[in-house]
Amino acid sequence: MNSLKFKISLLLMLCLSGIKAQEIISLDSDAAIGSWEVKPQNEVSEDGRQIATSGYSWNAAVQAVVPGTVFTSYVAAGKEKDPDFGSNIYEIDESFYNQPFWYRTEFKLPENYKKGMRVWLNFDNTNRYADFYFNGKKLSGTATSTRDVSGHMLRTKYDITDFLDADGDNAIAVLITDADQKKERDSKESFGVTSSPTYLSAAGWDWMPYVPGRLAGITGKVYLELTGEVVMEDPWVRSQLESNELAYIFVSSEIKNTSPEEREVEISGTIQPGDISFSKKVKIQGSSSDKVYFDKSDFESLFVENPKLWWPNGYGEPNLYTCNLSLKVDGEISQRKEIRFGIRNYEYRYEKNAAGWPVFTFYINGQKLFIKGGNWGMSEYLLRARGEDYATRIKLHRDMNYNMIRLWTGSVTDDEFYDYCDEYGIMVWDDFWLYVAYNDVANDEDFKQNALDKVKRLRNHASIALWCGANETHPKPELDNHLRGIVGSEDHNDRMYKSSSNQDGLSGSGWWGNQNPKHHFETSGSNLAWNKPPYPYGSDRGYGMRSEIGTATFPTYESIKEFIPKDELWPLPTDEELKEQDDNVYNKHFFGKEASNANPVAYKTAVNEHYGTSKDLEAFAEKAQLLNLNVMRGMYEAWNDHMWDDASGILIWMSQSAYPSFVWQTYDYYYDLTGAYWGAKQACEPLHVQWNSATNSVKAINTTSENLENAQVEALIYDLNGKLLDAYTQKASVNVASSDKTEAFKLDFSNEPAGLHFIKLLLKDQDGKVLSHNFYWRNGAEPYNYQALNSLPKAKLSYTLDEEQTSGEDYSFTLKVKNTSDAVSFGNRLRLVDAKTKERILPVFMSEGYFTLLPGEERSIQVEVKKEYLNKAASILIKPYGQKEQKAMGLKI
Repeated sequence: MNSLKFKISLLLMLCLSGIKAQEIISLDSDAAIGSWEVKPQNEVSEDGRQIATSGYSWNAAVQAVVPGTVFTSYVAAGKEKDPDFGSNIYEIDESFYNQPFWYRTEFKLPENYKKGMRVWLNFDNTNRYADFYFNGKKLSGTATSTRDVSGHMLRTKYDITDFLDADGDNAIAVLITDADQKKERDSKESFGVTSSPTYLSAAGWDWMPYVPGRLAGITGKVYLELTGEVVMEDPWVRSQLESNELAYIFVSSEIKNTSPEEREVEISGTIQPGDISFSKKVKIQGSSSDKVYFDKSDFESLFVENPKLWWPNGYGEPNLYTCNLSLKVDGEISQRKEIRFGIRNYEYRYEKNAAGWPVFTFYINGQKLFIKGGNWGMSEYLLRARGEDYATRIKLHRDMNYNMIRLWTGSVTDDEFYDYCDEYGIMVWDDFWLYVAYNDVANDEDFKQNALDKVKRLRNHASIALWCGANETHPKPELDNHLRGIVGSEDHNDRMYKSSSNQDGLSGSGWWGNQNPKHHFETSGSNLAWNKPPYPYGSDRGYGMRSEIGTATFPTYESIKEFIPKDELWPLPTDEELKEQDDNVYNKHFFGKEASNANPVAYKTAVNEHYGTSKDLEAFAEKAQLLNLNVMRGMYEAWNDHMWDDASGILIWMSQSAYPSFVWQTYDYYYDLTGAYWGAKQACEPLHVQWNSATNSVKAINTTSENLENAQVEALIYDLNGKLLDAYTQKASVNVASSDKTEAFKLDFSNEPAGLHFIKLLLKDQDGKVLSHNFYWRNGAEPYNYQALNSLPKAKLSYTLDEEQTSGEDYSFTLKVKNTSDAVSFGNRLRLVDAKTKERILPVFMSEGYFTLLPGEERSIQVEVKKEYLNKAASILIKPYGQKEQKAMGLKI
């Protein structure tokens, strides 16, 4: 076998001797104890028993990425051109990947393996069908069966103890078969019924391309677990709030005795913080399983006073507890498990709006929640997001002040996603694998098995706030009832099961094309509600709980250059080409016919009309960021403005970029922060001040769990030169209840200011500390004509570096930027680049972007980045709108 240069990844849960030892040993392709290879089945004459034999060799196999997909392995091995770039992925021969493939690896047991241990072979996910072999034995199904495991988010576990070679090499072979539908990218059939459960966008959508093989592969982690003869399966720690000051904790687990003899087992647990402990002894018959339960009736320690509650982002801290469980047989540890959980209580209410229609509303720990967040179509279109990649993505969502992510059609199958949502206080709306017109599946039992395993696998996560049956439809009655039953029996209805993503108290889906902010303040309309009678949309009703609404989002110029060939960057396609042409590279990245829902013609027109036509792509992309900011901010602020009049939350389509494209994103595929990111971050801040461009109402928004009292709202209007127009200044004192809004005043533009002007809003606490600031540009005489910004004179800026800190892997600092001139410095964008190579440094977390400084104004920008990205020296660059980018200062670590 070919050797891979991978690091050793032995994760030792305990370091004891003999049967007391328990290990989790990674068999992923980044572990050094073995490497995976992949090869088409039709190029291999031997069967699985032979392939899974130590010493077997085959020619021309490709080193495999595990977890990953077949196609990803070929990309990583350099067998395919970079699928991110240009039209490459559309030119690949998909027929090669739409066939069964063999995966194979060998491994040796660790030196501290002792006879008497049980060894379990675990696969977290395989997609779509899998047959498993080990050391010449078929583990799955029968001797002649195929497609034994029909999975997507289904764990597979085998006791391989009796087949092990304790001293030599052990061989694993897995046959992966792709889904039945859409074998060719141009096939007219939809990827719906027979393919589910799977990644339903794998055959293409209006935001990601058709993926050869449709993401077939070993898509989850592979590992060995070494235990004693008695093990736990799916331990569950759940909490129940009597009040926010009193909580009950319930612990349960299935206990499996693999020996033929009855065993007395002691199961013990400790929970921290709180030093809570519990223990009991039970007898388990040979070769059988039983359930063990712990609750407050037997253990007073499970009655917790003043618990540290888990709160969503903005409403409090996402406090987590850790439960360590251990099994002992004859005084020796057989297995241990560690479970993180949060104490919280979700509630759901239907509260009538002005039209008498029910509005779905979330509560947690008795606190009414205003939902702010986005949809994830995928974590990454080739399933290459792993481990710390999720930390970055979820942290970006936290920093946008989001409190919820919706997993559209259950598109993420990695545990790390949920782990980081737990840590960062991001609630998860979790769909099952049904969409639009496809409320049926080819095999009900396969679907049910995957759904059951998903709930058991994820139920300990505090972040899961809702289980949803289907996207924009309802599951057929049999599946609908079964899913509801699973949530009831396996999750105790701690989270609601809801059949449909956009009906039954929800306000539909869409629109998806960019609209001016004023439009969103004037109408709540959606183009996918499918309610009879029709859902009541209007300026004062119908916002409700919107699970999808979105816009095209141009990435930054630096990112576009990463995936569009140089000779095709400019000019942009014509309007006719955007509407009709298939074969241009912009359409391949969803700025064209394939993303018609995003209305790219309207987007391009808006950029050109609002900010003027551009001489090149760099200028167009810069102007597009201002449009992105205004449109994204306007959507969220329109929902803020109607909070509890009828609006209860908004989830944009989408907040996460899975493929280099021009649609449905806040940060882009490379983690560069677009104007949409900054618009969302500003509008969603927990304490916020905003302007309604339709009514001129200025409101203070409070989406926290604390009342805001004796605050001050101030509006200042400036002309294009930065001169304060005193006649328009307004101030007011406001009190804003927790999770609510208050109008401060209405701006009076009856005497219209001349030309383009600026609106600066401030929200201050009673001591004068600024809690929120907001900045708009407006042209009352010619709405949305902002072209005067192109003639702003160059402003002089000064810079000071402050508060440098190093914490672990992170480096942070504050950059103070001051406008020392008499001109306005508009739309300033900061970047970090390598001092030597000039390559951009990403990801970078910043407190503000595309910010404006009036004459004499100073702003402090907090910046955080991984030390390793800085490579000892970096440059901070700043680019005011329409001006040349310049170096602010250097950094040395």
